[in-house]
Amino acid sequence: MLKRLTFLIVTLLCCTSIFAVGGNDSIVDTEEETVKEMFYGPTVGLGIGMFKFYGDILDANYGNPLVSNIGYDLHVKQQLNRFLTAKFYVLFGTLSANERSVSRNLNFQSKITVGGFALMYNFDQFLKEDRIISPYVSLGIESVEFHSKTDLYDANGEEYNYWSDGSIRNIAESDPNASNAIIIQRDYLYETDLRELNYDGYGKYAERTFAIPFGVGAKMHMTKNVDFTIGTSMHFTFSDVIDNIDSKSTGERLGTQTQNGGNDNFLMTSFSLSYNFLKHEKHEEIEEFEELPDYSAYDTEDEDGDGVIDFVDECPWTPEGVEVDEKGCPLDKDGDFVANYKDDELETRDGAPVTQSGVEMTDDMIYEAYQRYLDSTGAFAEVETRIIAAEKSKNTKRYKVQVGEFTEAIDAELVDKFLSLPDVEIKTFGDSLTVVGVGDYDNLPAAIQRKVQLTEEGFDAAIVVEEEKNGMFKSVGDEANNMSVDAPSSTIDSQGLIFRVQLGAFSKRLPKSYLENVKNVMEIKADDGLWKYLYTGSFRTVEEAAKTKISLAVDYGVEDAFIVSYKDGKRISLSEAGVISSQKENIKSTNAKKYDKSEVKFKVQIGSYKNQLPTEVLSKFMSMEDVEQTELDGGLSRYTAGGEFSTYEEAEAFKNKVASEGLAGAFIIATHKGELISVNKAKEILEEE
Repeated sequence: MLKRLTFLIVTLLCCTSIFAVGGNDSIVDTEEETVKEMFYGPTVGLGIGMFKFYGDILDANYGNPLVSNIGYDLHVKQQLNRFLTAKFYVLFGTLSANERSVSRNLNFQSKITVGGFALMYNFDQFLKEDRIISPYVSLGIESVEFHSKTDLYDANGEEYNYWSDGSIRNIAESDPNASNAIIIQRDYLYETDLRELNYDGYGKYAERTFAIPFGVGAKMHMTKNVDFTIGTSMHFTFSDVIDNIDSKSTGERLGTQTQNGGNDNFLMTSFSLSYNFLKHEKHEEIEEFEELPDYSAYDTEDEDGDGVIDFVDECPWTPEGVEVDEKGCPLDKDGDFVANYKDDELETRDGAPVTQSGVEMTDDMIYEAYQRYLDSTGAFAEVETRIIAAEKSKNTKRYKVQVGEFTEAIDAELVDKFLSLPDVEIKTFGDSLTVVGVGDYDNLPAAIQRKVQLTEEGFDAAIVVEEEKNGMFKSVGDEANNMSVDAPSSTIDSQGLIFRVQLGAFSKRLPKSYLENVKNVMEIKADDGLWKYLYTGSFRTVEEAAKTKISLAVDYGVEDAFIVSYKDGKRISLSEAGVISSQKENIKSTNAKKYDKSEVKFKVQIGSYKNQLPTEVLSKFMSMEDVEQTELDGGLSRYTAGGEFSTYEEAEAFKNKVASEGLAGAFIIATHKGELISVNKAKEILEEE
């Protein structure tokens, strides 16, 4: 059979050659043209994409196909005709799945290598010939080789035991010594060969299979030789043991899950660049002008329409309607180099220095501008100074106290409470996350002291965090958050009168480009529907705030900024703050909250934890009387002991007792009807007649 096929091919080639040489010249020319038209050069390409596994572990409809394991694609393509292309390819990468549920906890990872062939159809008969983008569908056959492993042990060789509370421990939950179990973490190193485990008695099953790939995508012609392709292909394999689970699996590996009823498949979504080696002849076309362009029209063109032709216009693109001189430049009546249409003071004294808006600068403004120019102390460059200091001490950790984390608009009264803190810093990340931090410390004990102080002042979600390089906050951990420190420092008065400079309040969020040149600006959204923008710093006197307001106008052109005042956690009017001002203020009046003396209670806080209590801490708490757990926002839990006390003196006596028993970090908090209030406010209520 092979000899016959070889003879047939040789005979066909010989006949074709004789016909081409011995035929009519016109026929030869026609065939040469046809060959040129029908010849397509080979194409080589490299692609990168994502593998997504669909099998029994982590059911087929679960997860984002674009968030998975990276895969690579090497291919050679040969176009057969105008609508059909043959593709030979190799894929390699990793498949994986991790399933955590009540009934079972399974995981696997498999390195795969795929070699295959596919035909691609580009719908040429239905699309324009000069198109840039060509959609396609493909179908083929391939060989898939896999080697699957699972993660059963951590880096120290401890076996994972999944408990019903969701934790992973080194001892099984049913073990008699389960009380001694400690929490361990997965290392995601897949060290155990699944085939060697032989869970279902299949023995040394084959680690290769065939698959049918079906794909769709589009190819964009970037140049005559370079194409960009994006597409996705589903690979339907003939194996159901890539993840080592199939319909015959039993026991804990099956759990209460139902199998998906089919073989394991995987999806590859990728993009690639490919190069075609076909050489293209250059055809230069000479454009014939029926009529020469009128070059004289360019001599009299006036693009900005100010009456001065572009050829002699020294100030092109003058705004429409602005009066100009004979050179095409806007008029400047007082000669201060600020055009009349932008000048807020048209009759400035000759030679007097002016601001960007043409207003004559006072001696104080000139002196401040000079100070900013010298800036040897860093007084006018808070952000720059912090950056330089950070560069000098890159290894120094910075700590803050986080008092709130929000993904939605914040209660308006809570916003005022935050802004009453003189050293508050409000950060926004993306479109939804807002994080409120307080203070800036280079040592943990100082940050812990401030945390205790803020908790006593009614900020129940206060935790100490470490500022990372990307600006995000990370908790220092439960143990550090509850370390013993000296009594809280009172150097920062959170209840005093402070002034701030507000750039504005808007019903819609300002685009980033609007404030990108203005430094030290905080953004916060309250539930009254307003986006507020404030200067980061706070001031103890209105004069200091006024200087900053002027600086914002001079340096950044922020003309609408205004001064606001806060006291005791609330915003107050400037007149209430003792300031005489013509500035209009829109402050919503709120009814004064009424307090019931009998509902005021004191408690002794012995700790606040975000995670499960450590064993040694739990044993201490169990030995104490009336330990109470209160769930707070952000997954935080507050623990108090001794119940409730009607007087501060009783609470203090119990706190001293707790400290003598080894919990030196305990401190007193106050509540009203179960809601945390400041200790000073509680004392004030009880002293009222």
